[in-house]
Amino acid sequence: MKELEVNQKLEIEVLSGSYQGNYLSKVADFLEAGIIITGLYREGAPLPLRLDQTINVYYTTDRAAYKFKSKILKRTNKPIPLLLIERADSVTRIQRRDYFRLDVTGTVDIYKMMDDKKYPKKISEARLLDISGGGIQMQLKKKFKKNEEILISLKNILPPKEFIKAKIVRIQRENNELNNYGVQFVEIEEEQREQIIQWIFAYQRKSRKKGLR
Repeated sequence: MKELEVNQKLEIEVLSGSYQGNYLSKVADFLEAGIIITGLYREGAPLPLRLDQTINVYYTTDRAAYKFKSKILKRTNKPIPLLLIERADSVTRIQRRDYFRLDVTGTVDIYKMMDDKKYPKKISEARLLDISGGGIQMQLKKKFKKNEEILISLKNILPPKEFIKAKIVRIQRENNELNNYGVQFVEIEEEQREQIIQWIFAYQRKSRKKGLR
C-alpha cells in the first residue's frame, strides 16, 4: 500500500446498513491477519459494526489520495475500541483529496448578507473543528437552521474579508451551550479551493515533522 503507516489518518465509508456513512479513524497496527484501525464513533459512542461489513478506506499523502475496499474481520472494545480490517489486494489513486477532512484547531468568522446592506455583516466567530476542500465543521453558541446560508471567512487560510458562500447541512448539539455544525461550501472559486487544499497538505507535513499525526 502506498505510504500507509501507523497513525495514518483514515476516512472509513460504511457502505450499507444502519451505520452507513463516513467516519474518521487511524491505523493502529499491522498484523499478518490484516490492519488494526481505531474504532468508529457516532455521537461519542463506538459503532457496533457487524463482521464482514464492507467498507471503503480513504487516506491521503502529501500529493494525492487513495482508496481501497475492505471489510471488518474482528472487533474489540478492550482496552479501547479497535477493528481488524482486511488488507487490500489493490489501492487506487483517486481525485478525492479535495474532500479529505483534516482535524484542526482555530477560528472562522461567520457573516450574513443584510437586506439593507451591500456588504456582509459579521454575526459570530466559531471554533473550527475540521476542514476539507468541500466544507468545514464548526462549533459555536449561535443557533442556525439546516440549509441556512451563511458566508465563511477562513481568515488564517484565505485573504481577510474573502468570503465563501456556504450552507448548514448537519446540526449536532454538543452540550447545553454549544452546537456543532457541518457546513458545505456552496459557491467557491477553484483558486480558493486549491489554497485550502495546499494549506491542508502543509498542515499535515508540519504535523508529521513534529511527530504528530
